[in-house]
Amino acid sequence: MRLSTLLCSAAVLVGEVAAHGYVPWIRINGQTIAGWDVNKDPYTTPQPLRVVRGTKQDSGFIADPTSTDITCSIGNQALPPGPISATVAAGGTVDVLWNTWPLGHYGPVLNYMAKCPTSDCSTYKGDSGSPWFKIQQSVYANGEWASDTLAKSNFTYSVKIPSNIAPGAYLLRHENLALHGASNQGGAQFYPVCIQLTVTGGGSLNPSGLSFPGTYKATDPGILFNVYQGDAANQAYVPPGGSVYPGLT
Repeated sequence: MRLSTLLCSAAVLVGEVAAHGYVPWIRINGQTIAGWDVNKDPYTTPQPLRVVRGTKQDSGFIADPTSTDITCSIGNQALPPGPISATVAAGGTVDVLWNTWPLGHYGPVLNYMAKCPTSDCSTYKGDSGSPWFKIQQSVYANGEWASDTLAKSNFTYSVKIPSNIAPGAYLLRHENLALHGASNQGGAQFYPVCIQLTVTGGGSLNPSGLSFPGTYKATDPGILFNVYQGDAANQAYVPPGGSVYPGLT
């Protein structure tokens, strides 16, 4: 009986791990661009250059919002990014294509950017200072969490690049925050992904003010949150990271 219980528990755990998503593709202006495939790219020599920053042979979640992994994903800082980026016009859209996302991993989808200090982002980690600013977020609407909306939309989420930010090299930090276990501290699951972009056109706005790590704390009301309280509570949910940066268009 005990062995049977253990086997069932192991099967559930394997299923959960296998269900974790990653971003093997993005799409800009109808062009599909290779992202980071955790099943192939970590094992390829030489390491392929991708616009989506690589993760360290894992598509699992980050549990500690104060860890260095929170910047761009698990083990990301150990994998040097290449001098490659995807070009997008300010005011344009980056479609982020996840390989999968399980229904019931309820939570918001949060999007941030940071301007790289040089003409490309290949040597920039984005883990010090406060270069980040929030550009977009989807939370809970019409009785559904943004994560479930993403899952029902061919695992695709469209990020609008602000039209009035200054042109240049940027990191786009796109994040699924799963709250299905977040009623207890430490139960939230963070899935950030960083995409290297070259933004053309635009204006002169140079926002900043947020840091990763630094902005999130385990006790933030948008991180320590019970998604099973009902529609009214979910409608009142306030995501971490504050509001979208004011003045973005």
